[in-house]
Amino acid sequence: MEKIEPDFRPTVRPDLPFRELSDGGVVYDYRTDTLHSLNTTAAYIWALCDGHHTIADIVASIRENFNQFETDPDNEVYQIVEKFRTLNLLSNV
Repeated sequence: MEKIEPDFRPTVRPDLPFRELSDGGVVYDYRTDTLHSLNTTAAYIWALCDGHHTIADIVASIRENFNQFETDPDNEVYQIVEKFRTLNLLSNV
C-alpha cells in the first residue's frame, strides 16, 4: 500500500451512512455488515475526508480545533486515515 502523502485528499465512500454521536460517531458498511465506532477525533477527521481537504488541511484543522493532544497530532491523523483506507472506507484508495 502506498504511503499517504500530505497532499492526499481522502474521500469517504458515499454509500457509508455516518451518524454523529456526542462522543464520536458510527459508520455502517453494508458490504461487510460492519459497524465502525469512531472516537471524537476520528469522527472529526471522517467529516473532513470529503475530497476537498488534504491530509495537511486536516492536520491543520486538528491543531486549530483540538486541545487534547499532548504531542504533535500529525501521526494520529495519518494513522486514522490509514485505518480508514485499510478498512476500505475511502473511495479513492
